[in-house]
Amino acid sequence: MPNKNKRRGYELEATTRDFWINHGFTAKRTLASGAYKVQLGEEHAADLWIEDFSVEAKRKKSGFKFLYDSLAQDDADILVVRQDRCERIYVLPEDTLLKLFEMAYGTK
Repeated sequence: MPNKNKRRGYELEATTRDFWINHGFTAKRTLASGAYKVQLGEEHAADLWIEDFSVEAKRKKSGFKFLYDSLAQDDADILVVRQDRCERIYVLPEDTLLKLFEMAYGTK
């Protein structure tokens, strides 16, 4: 994999998949990070699937500082953000999401 950014993206996808599998959940990477969804169908969209949820994985050297700082403020469990004329987006740390999945699916 010659492209450094592709390699870093693959690493994020693989470690995320492994985290969820190690905690007893179904998780899989999508072939070529969803690049073939037009040819193979929507089940091949997204970068990952965790249980029945599609997941896009984005990794940047920097640029998410605002999100991390906002979560650190008052040690928040969930951050909600919204751009004008767009829907709300919820951002949460992995341990919070793991707790929600364990509540919804139980530990497997």
